[in-house]
Amino acid sequence: METLNKVPSKIIEIETSIKLLEYLKRKNVIDDGMYNYVVNKLMNKIALDKNKIDEDNINNYKTLT
Repeated sequence: METLNKVPSKIIEIETSIKLLEYLKRKNVIDDGMYNYVVNKLMNKIALDKNKIDEDNINNYKTLT
């Protein structure tokens, strides 16, 4: 149950980051390279969080069986 409470706040954080990046790119504050770099970092963060949630679920399943 704890993981369900953490996911929405992380989604909101990532959505806000993406909107900020799009705004900065539109205003020519950052270039395409920096935009792509930060988006890739966010994608890696999402993948790591997903893997952590999956590992926690596997560990919880093992303790139940």
